[in-house]
Amino acid sequence: MYRRVLIGLHDNGNIAISADCPEEGIPFNGLGELLCLDTEETEDRFADAELVPPDRMPEDRRILRSTALTEVAYAPDWSRALIAGWKKPPRRLHYYNCHVWQTALIYAGMNAILRGADAVLVHCAVLETERGAVLLFGESGMGKSTASARWRANGGKCLSDDMALLDFSGSDGVIRVRRMPTWSACREGRNEWNYPADEEIPLAGVLALGRSESGRDELTALSPAQFFAQCFRSIFYWNLFYAKELPEEKQRFLTDRIRFWTGIITNRFKPRALLTALAGGNLVKTIEDIR
Repeated sequence: MYRRVLIGLHDNGNIAISADCPEEGIPFNGLGELLCLDTEETEDRFADAELVPPDRMPEDRRILRSTALTEVAYAPDWSRALIAGWKKPPRRLHYYNCHVWQTALIYAGMNAILRGADAVLVHCAVLETERGAVLLFGESGMGKSTASARWRANGGKCLSDDMALLDFSGSDGVIRVRRMPTWSACREGRNEWNYPADEEIPLAGVLALGRSESGRDELTALSPAQFFAQCFRSIFYWNLFYAKELPEEKQRFLTDRIRFWTGIITNRFKPRALLTALAGGNLVKTIEDIR
């Protein structure tokens, strides 16, 4: 009997993560609680990513990555990612659990793309406005978490500051954003936060993130090429490290899909950057003025 969490997509498809290991090995139910989803019991083997004990990894698995704590492999038929933990007892259990959960999410998302799902995990902060979600795309260390904290300090809602799920599956052409567990929040133990994965937020804007030299928050125009490059990197980000171990044809398929989705976004939204300062005081007005 397997335990499984299904992240539903708008077109009735889903991303599936399952566990075939004791709860005390990896507290899988905690992922379901973060996502506000039920952990179902099933005999169905279907999963995009499966957590398994190390001694149950198939001998003919296709190993992608092996560390002191975890090993990630693909099933012999490339049907799902296999994630084994507890190769040795972790010193910081909460940190370790977050690492395994996020690894499972990333591989499940990547595998869902490879089987044809129209959704992708992206590296961004999600500022929630009355019109929908405004995504901030930027390199690590550029200020996504700082901008998110400032947005919350001014009464705004922003739970995800480094990961979100973009759902392109709707036949109406609406791009939908779903909150995903924020690594920084999990790492810092903000256990009161959760990320209801069945809630859809329409995408209202996308901005590349940069540093302001004026001390104020401001919008600036980008060239279409600059905007495309930043969007492509942020959409590819969570797959970049992991995809390099896939067969070439799977890498090509993944890249083509992400390039296609990047084109949809860059054709829909103006090529602009949000330049922020650590103590800038007009972030809320700058975001609300976006049209």
